[in-house]
Amino acid sequence: MSLVRRTGTALLLLAAAAFAVASLFGVRFLPILTGSMTPYSPAGSLVVTVPVDAAQIHTGDVIAFKPPAPFVVNGGRPVMHRVQTIGTAAGKPFMTTKGDANQQADPWQVSLDGGQFRKAVFVVPHVGRIFAGGVQSNLMLVAGGVALTMGLGTLRTPAPARRCC
Repeated sequence: MSLVRRTGTALLLLAAAAFAVASLFGVRFLPILTGSMTPYSPAGSLVVTVPVDAAQIHTGDVIAFKPPAPFVVNGGRPVMHRVQTIGTAAGKPFMTTKGDANQQADPWQVSLDGGQFRKAVFVVPHVGRIFAGGVQSNLMLVAGGVALTMGLGTLRTPAPARRCC
């Protein structure tokens, strides 16, 4: 196996391992499917998120959340929008949100009481298209493919040694 090939294989395995370790610490990678958050995260971006407690959410944060029941879209995929306001109604905290590229705020109020939220910490442009089907499963496929390729490479029979003179 050539040095370039070994280096490439090592880098792919290192990247897959880094994604796996990051997942253990709650880091998730969300592909952006629409342009509602352009220019912050245009369609096709991959956003790195971390879990955030509702009490730590502030106006201006970009948060991934599940919208209230009547507004669920895309099979329940999370929505990632910017927090516009934080308030209380009937003693319960809520937030309103809006996509940066949208003209109007979202039609819902998201309860901050008991929900699961993720805060955007980093955006990788263009990479989200690769992982639109599911980031973690695709990374496992890549890691498996690399491992299989490495394994098959060891099964090849070496070329016979050349004799000189």
